[in-house]
Amino acid sequence: MPQHPDSDPRLKDNRERMQDEAIIRALCYSDIFGFPMTLEEIVRFSPHSGLTVQKAAARLDGRDPLGKIVCRRDEFYYLAGREENCELRRKRESVSKKKLEIALRRLMPLQGIPFLRTAMITGALAAFNSPEGDDVDLLIISAPRRVWTTYFFLRIWRLFGHNPDICFNMFLSEGDLYLQDSNQNFFYAREILGGISILNDTRAFDRLLQENPWIFEYFPSYIPDDERLGLSIERSPRWRRRQNRLEKLLGGPVGDVLEFAARKAQFREMVKNTPGAAGRMSATRIKLHKSDNRPPILNRYEENIRVWLARYDDAATGRVRPRGSQRTARSSA
Repeated sequence: MPQHPDSDPRLKDNRERMQDEAIIRALCYSDIFGFPMTLEEIVRFSPHSGLTVQKAAARLDGRDPLGKIVCRRDEFYYLAGREENCELRRKRESVSKKKLEIALRRLMPLQGIPFLRTAMITGALAAFNSPEGDDVDLLIISAPRRVWTTYFFLRIWRLFGHNPDICFNMFLSEGDLYLQDSNQNFFYAREILGGISILNDTRAFDRLLQENPWIFEYFPSYIPDDERLGLSIERSPRWRRRQNRLEKLLGGPVGDVLEFAARKAQFREMVKNTPGAAGRMSATRIKLHKSDNRPPILNRYEENIRVWLARYDDAATGRVRPRGSQRTARSSA
């Protein structure tokens, strides 16, 4: 008769070790941004694990060795020695929610931009971790064959609407939502799942997730955040009518000509002003960030993991390392 996994101490210990490691990895990433996590957030963003809220709660009940690595204050869990981040999170969350409330009103005209189908807030504001003066980052999905036209009209809106803090990170087309291998990484998976879809007319964001199942290979325990699901731009019939009129005017061959002209002119401008821009653009997508934040963030993440898993192993074995034999986690974060 096959042995039940819980009756084999080695299998049970290995499973618990994997659950603890997933929790530590989730906190190692958020720690880079000074962001302690709730229990649900830990489960949502535990990489490569099948955690549930019940399993995570059981592992986080203070028992060693995880209890020596992860601490709790109120609803927040954090890496040992990072308690000050709990107050920082509360302050930033208060700032972010006020800023988001204002942003949703300011972004209402997006409904009037021709061929814009989905707008998603990403980055620190989406995590409610935005400091004062931070930009509002947006990922945009346009109608097929209208990426450059959408970008053109958004630039006009940002300029004449006095919205310099609105930052367009990436433009995708409904007809090309699959992210290529070079973009299939932990960083992008975390950014996409952590975003707030404030406008999702044709459910393009849902299809973005469907066409990129690799995202859930990084986060198989992901559970939707009900609070963020309820955040959206208030529907405006006035702006919708303007969008419909513009799309009728710019549909068909006329729109094709404008798309070609918009792409040619903006592509030339971007290549002239930004080294390496040509490699980030195509007929169906535009990536606008001049600097790539992925390498430094992912490098810090891997270093955090190395340090904190070593501490976990020391706690499990009772080993005490000589002073100076290991980089402190504080220096790596």
